[in-house]
Amino acid sequence: MEGLKNMMEENVERAINQLLPSMPKICACRDCKLDMATYALNRLHPKYIRSDAGAILHRFDTSSTQVETEILAMVVSAINIIGSNPHHGPEKFVSAAP
Repeated sequence: MEGLKNMMEENVERAINQLLPSMPKICACRDCKLDMATYALNRLHPKYIRSDAGAILHRFDTSSTQVETEILAMVVSAINIIGSNPHHGPEKFVSAAP
């Protein structure tokens, strides 16, 4: 629906992009990253907003250690599961490591 945004998507994307460079044996291609995000987002509670004020409130709400830990734990789980079972062969492997 136009005008709605699930802010949890930003948190999950940020965590994936932060963690993958430290895991050089995990594929970081676009498809794998989308699969990781899908896995994590389907297991986390969505946080929908429809205004800038809602975005500010969400950032304050997700700054707690408990919420950050929950997001990171789910993203690590997604990376491990998708990384161990990518939906493509080794020829499409892309490393996020520098």
